[in-house]
Amino acid sequence: GVVATIAYLLKLSTEVGFLTVFLWYTLPYMWCNFWLVTYTWLQHCDPSVPQYGPEEWTWVRGALSTIDRPYGIFCFFHHKIGSTHVAHHLFHEMPFYKADEATAAIKAFLEPKGLYNYDPMPWYKALWRIANCCHYVEDFHGIQYFKSFNDVPLTPELKEKSS
Repeated sequence: GVVATIAYLLKLSTEVGFLTVFLWYTLPYMWCNFWLVTYTWLQHCDPSVPQYGPEEWTWVRGALSTIDRPYGIFCFFHHKIGSTHVAHHLFHEMPFYKADEATAAIKAFLEPKGLYNYDPMPWYKALWRIANCCHYVEDFHGIQYFKSFNDVPLTPELKEKSS
């Protein structure tokens, strides 16, 4: 599939021109995938959201291990997929046009219990923060939180090299 697609795009480039294929295929493809990766990353990665090992994981814990965020004007264009993601995890078959109402009810129920995750930081700032602090979890067992390579103390050899 991938090889056939690349071959077809190369053939198309020779017929209609590289720039045409780039503008009508490559740029929209990259734009779509930028948002797909960005939303997935921001919905599931945050220093405050636990990551569960197999012995700790339950469906409810997994469903609540996501975070709602504001995406500004993109909420409208993307059917609020990022600002109603907790509701999507709990009720994945619900149509998107019911997500606001469901999110309000879920927030009212879960927030007093400390189980609703929301980060009011604008998405582009959250993206930068997560890129700088959510690098790994230490183990696959138990309840883990993202750690950062920035917090790892340098060995004497690395300290010497960095100065």
